[in-house]
Amino acid sequence: MSGMQFDLNDEDETVLYTFPICAHMSHEEAGIFVQHLAGLQYGAGETLFTQGSHLDDHLFIILDGEVEIDARLADLEVPGTTIISQKRGDVTGILSFIDGRKHVASARAKTDVRTAVITRQDYAHIKSRHPHVATCILEFLIVAADNLACQLMDKYVESLGYIRGAMRPRSLP
Repeated sequence: MSGMQFDLNDEDETVLYTFPICAHMSHEEAGIFVQHLAGLQYGAGETLFTQGSHLDDHLFIILDGEVEIDARLADLEVPGTTIISQKRGDVTGILSFIDGRKHVASARAKTDVRTAVITRQDYAHIKSRHPHVATCILEFLIVAADNLACQLMDKYVESLGYIRGAMRPRSLP
C-alpha cells in the first residue's frame, strides 16, 4: 500500500457522513461503512495508483486536496494529459475496486491529499454482514462511474471541437 497511513479522527468521520457516498444511508449504515475505512495521505506529486497496475484494491474517498486523473495512449507519455481533477468528497479507483481489473488511468496528488480508503476485502465483509450498506455503496459507485463516463464524453467532444477547429482550411488573404 503506497501513501502514508493515518488514523481517521472524529472530524474526518463526521465529514464522511456528509459525502455523496453516504447520502442514501441512514446514520447507522454510514457508521458501519465509515468504521471500515482507513486513512492514507499523499504529498503533492505522489501517485495514488498507476494506469495498468492492479497492485492495490482500494477505493479512495478524497477528504482533502486535489487528485489529477490522467492516462497515456499506448506507451506514449504525453505531458498535459490530465483527464479530470477530483477534490473533496469525490471517489477514485472505482472500476478497479469493483471488478479487480487493472487501472485504466493514473491518479496523482496535485496537492497534498488525505483520503479515506476501503479495500475489496473490507467491502466483502460489509457485504456479508450488512448487505443493505453494501448495496448503497455499489449503487453510489454505479452512479459515480456513469458521471465519470459523462465527464469523459464531454472532454472527448471538447477535443473533437478543438481538432476540427485546428483542421479547418485557413482563408487566403
